[in-house]
Amino acid sequence: MDKILLWSLLLTFSGSRASSPLAQRNTEFVVDLYQAVGLSHKNNIIISPLGTTLALGMIQLGAKGKAQQQIRQTLKIQETSTGEEFSELKSFFSAISEKKQEFTFNLANALYLQEGFTVKEQYLHGNEEFFQSAIKLVDFQDAKACAETISTWVESKTDGKIKDMFSGEEFGPLTRLVLVNAIYFKGDWKQKFNKEDTQLMNFTLKDGTAVKIPMMKALLRTKYGYFSESSINYQVLELPYKGDEFSLIIILPAEHMNIEEMEKLITAHQILQWFSEMQEQEVEISLPRFKVEQKLDFKEALYSLNITEIFSGGCDLSGITDSSEVYVSRVMQQVFFEINEEGSEVATSTGINTPVIMNLSRNQFIANHPFLFIMKHNPTDNTLLISVSSPEFGKMPCT
Repeated sequence: MDKILLWSLLLTFSGSRASSPLAQRNTEFVVDLYQAVGLSHKNNIIISPLGTTLALGMIQLGAKGKAQQQIRQTLKIQETSTGEEFSELKSFFSAISEKKQEFTFNLANALYLQEGFTVKEQYLHGNEEFFQSAIKLVDFQDAKACAETISTWVESKTDGKIKDMFSGEEFGPLTRLVLVNAIYFKGDWKQKFNKEDTQLMNFTLKDGTAVKIPMMKALLRTKYGYFSESSINYQVLELPYKGDEFSLIIILPAEHMNIEEMEKLITAHQILQWFSEMQEQEVEISLPRFKVEQKLDFKEALYSLNITEIFSGGCDLSGITDSSEVYVSRVMQQVFFEINEEGSEVATSTGINTPVIMNLSRNQFIANHPFLFIMKHNPTDNTLLISVSSPEFGKMPCT
């Protein structure tokens, strides 16, 4: 698939162990979403499954009947009392708030509802408690003013990185409820790259052609693994951020391997194994410097995940409002991601062979062809970001 898939900042809300059943279920949702987006969008895309999870959670909290059931099944939520399934999310935000001096993590998560509808007080409290989200009333009939209002709010929440998220053409007379999500993360590497060492190098695209891009270089001691599985050889490297709260995991297939073969290995079981089986080693690293941004409507992808009821008139959202005229019109998300020498910036199973780690006499990690990368929350091994590069990767604007 010709795409960049940036699963930016997906929180999988697991417990303290990556091997727990909850971690397995939540990481399976990561894979399901990856496949759904890949089916519905053939061009370069950037998505934030954390935002998707939060948006769906907001609706599920106020949904009843079939609408609620579809979301719970897709998010793989077990039968619990209302809100209990999001208690880990509440704890995560609390922990993040305590360590904000080490990184910047801003969440712009809101539900925009047409003026004239009354939102239930209990629902307002639930969204604030579990999702740190805002419920805002706007007049979608005045499409231009509404677009400016939402875009200005998102820009203020993302340090000005995400601008003009909406235009007036995106709303209409039948628009009732729009879910908006943007996430902004900025963190410095624990071990920074020296800017003087960055140089233009060839990056080989999927079609075999090469383009010149800025390549950062460093010799670091960090977690690393060399894996061989199903006739695919690939390296896995961890780059921790300052404070060790987050890390970027980069999975680089062998140069002669097709990136699409690498994509087939992405399972919940595989992702969790990557996290647990790397070992600290000295590695010569060459990594591209780049930035990319995209806005996406998730309706088609969610349809393929069997979330359909919330988009149809007559769906039961009686936990949000008593009106039967309210349904979800759009689920919109925009993500900004950048990697440079200082750090990075983001404004968003069974049936496989067990990988075998092999030692290399000399560890060279040269990311000069398409690769996969994941951001994870280290205290819990929760997956926060996942990205698969595409043939267009080398053509992305670079700083």
